[in-house]
This record gives sequence, structure tokens and C-alpha cells, in this order.
Amino acid sequence: MSATTHEASTAPALRPKRTHPAAIASAVLGVAGLTLTAGIASPFALWKGQQAIAAIEADPGDYEGRGLANLGRVLGLLGTVLLVTWLVLGFFTNVLPVDIGQVFKTALNQALGPNAIVFALAAIGLNVHFGYTGLLNFGQAGFMAVGAYGLAVSVVTFDLSFWPAVGISLLAPVVLAILLGVPTLRLRADYLAIATIATAEILRLTFGSVEMSDTLGGSNGLTGYAGTFQDLNPFESRLDLGFVAFSARDTWSVLVGWSMVAICLLIVWALMRSPWGRVLRSIREDEDAVRSLGKNVFAYKMQALVLGGVFGGLAGLFLALKQASVVPTDYSTNVTFFAYTALLIGGAARVFGPVVGAMIFWFLISGLGSFLGQATSGIDPLVPTWIMDNTQSSLVRFIATGLGLMLLMIFRPQGIFGDRREIAIDER
Repeated sequence: MSATTHEASTAPALRPKRTHPAAIASAVLGVAGLTLTAGIASPFALWKGQQAIAAIEADPGDYEGRGLANLGRVLGLLGTVLLVTWLVLGFFTNVLPVDIGQVFKTALNQALGPNAIVFALAAIGLNVHFGYTGLLNFGQAGFMAVGAYGLAVSVVTFDLSFWPAVGISLLAPVVLAILLGVPTLRLRADYLAIATIATAEILRLTFGSVEMSDTLGGSNGLTGYAGTFQDLNPFESRLDLGFVAFSARDTWSVLVGWSMVAICLLIVWALMRSPWGRVLRSIREDEDAVRSLGKNVFAYKMQALVLGGVFGGLAGLFLALKQASVVPTDYSTNVTFFAYTALLIGGAARVFGPVVGAMIFWFLISGLGSFLGQATSGIDPLVPTWIMDNTQSSLVRFIATGLGLMLLMIFRPQGIFGDRREIAIDER
């Protein structure tokens, strides 16, 4: 008895985890950079956030504070981008025959607007599929399509009221995930990718077919279902903050959309910190080992496919409400690839990665489009017509963004906020 007591008294006590000082400093500097110091503190917030993450990963038993560090990094990145942009504005305004202020305003409008919300929601779903579970789903556009058409068909074709139609639009991705997952979730990653992209294309062609035009609207799509959503709009006038401006209709859409994004992020954050989320990560790394522990790998994969599919359906639902119309061409394979681009830019298996990636993607796409559009127009354009004309500028912006993504994959394949250890692909 005394020996046991002596051993217990001499056993080292477990030290409570401490919040790393660099994480606290990063969050404080991030807030200061956007409020008090006009962006000057933002690069330091980004640096301290990186420092804190590295220290926490090196010694996870002693330190915590990843959430504060990530907050500081996001705020620091945003403040740094704003600081650099305003420096460029001040230096080049009188040199280039381009309205840089308008370019920046256009880019920021898109980065905070409805398009970024659509792809943030779609990328959050892909993050559950690919980032956390290792499911290579190339058919996210299909989940978006059934979410959008679930709403439109319920209201227009079957004359249901708005709120039951919203419920159907969220149930439709669940049904699609089950029908798709039963025969495909036991396939290897590359075969799963082929099966999902084929399913999405089959759905798109079906929605646009002449034979189904009475029910689905054919190639012209469906309209007349978003009246209730617009009637709920409390805004009567345009919102203009100087650096960003939205119409009354877009202001309502942005408010609802970012609220949806916040709820989805909260759900993902809570689930991935739970035992269920840890099982998903384990399946991504070695599903045979998880199966040997008695876990039903197929059931967990199905649950992840359903959850990510519902997020994709939400993206389609929001796009349908924002546009007040659904047409099959809005759900092509490009939509899935753009959502993957947003995910890879921000960082897979990171809660905020898809959202930051979607904002950066649309900032670059729209900013480059506005800049090149101005640079190739006018009597004496900045870019000679023998190099590029105005009609080609919209294509060049995607080429430039693609080159930037290639460089990112070469020098930082985990994305801006990702971890190299979190990007493994199931190669079985």
C-alpha cells in the first residue's frame, strides 16, 4: 500500500496545455492591422501565426492555440493584401493608364460577393470528401445541380410552397449521395473520380434534355421560384461602403450566404474535433488499419459523402436563389474544378481553407479580368493588340490563374493554410 502511494506521489504530474504566446500575438496583431495600424501590423500577424502553428505542431503536448493562430493568419493575410494593394494604388495611379482603384473594387466585390459564397460552400463539401476523408469526388457540380433543381422543380412544376421546397432541395443531395455511394465507395480513388464526374455529367444532360423539358425546363431552365426569398429582403437601397458596393438584392443574398457559410464551418469544425472526425482522418491515411479495428469504413465514407453532398446542395440552392433561375450550363464540370481550385489555394483539411481559397480565387479572377479588360481597350491600349485584344483578356485571366496555381502546387502543395501531412490521397 505504501509502495503504491509512494509511486503515485513521485509520478510526474500532467502539465496543462498553455496557449502559445505567438498565437495570442498573431490574433492581436491581426485585429490591430485591420483597425488601428492601417495594415502595418498585418505582415507581423501572419508571421507570428506561422510561428505559432510550427511551435504547436512541434510540441502538441505542451501548447495549444491553433484557432487563435489561424485567426491571426487570416486577418494578417487580408490586411497584408489590402496594404500592398493600397501601396500599388498610390504608386501606379499616375503611371498606368488603368484605373487601379476600380480594379481593386471590382476584385473585392467578387471576393466578398455571391460568387465567392457559392464556391466556398461547394469547396467546404469537397473538404469533407477529399480533405478529411480522402474521397476524390469530381462530381460536386452534380450535388449542386440536384440542390438547385430540387428547389426550382418543387415550386414551379409541382406547385409546392417555398419552405417545403427548400427541404426537398436539401434532401435531394442526400438521396444522390446514397445512390452514388452504394456502388462506388469501394472503388479506388481514380475510379471513384471517374464515376462521380460521369454521374454529374449525366445529371446535367438529363436536366437539359428535350424529353424532360416539361418537368425540368430543358436548356432554358426554370424561373419563378425565388419570389418568397426576395420578399424576405429587408434592404431597400444599395449598400455602398466605398471599397465594396452591392445592390439591395445582392446585399440580402450576401448576408444569407455568408451566414450559411458560417454555419457550415461551425458544423465542420465541431465534427472534425469529435471521434467521428478522427475516424475520417484515419480512413484517409489507412482505411485497412481502421477496418482492422472493427470500424465500418463503408458507413463512415457514406456519411462523409452525404455531409459533403449536402454542403454542395446548399451551394446549388444559394446559386439558384441568387440568380432566380436554374439552367443546366451553370453546373458543368468547370464548377467542380473551380471549387477544387479554391480548396487547394486555401488548404485542404483546414476548416477555413475553402473559404479563404474561394475569396482569393475570385479576387484574382475578377481583378485580372478588370485589369486586362482596361489594359486592352481604348485608342492607345497599354497592351498592344498584336499581343492580346479585349476579347482574349477574359481567357488570359484563367491562364494566369492556372500558372499561379501550378507555382503554388510546386512550392506549397498544401495550400496557403494547409499542412503537407494533410494532403495524402488514397492510392489504393
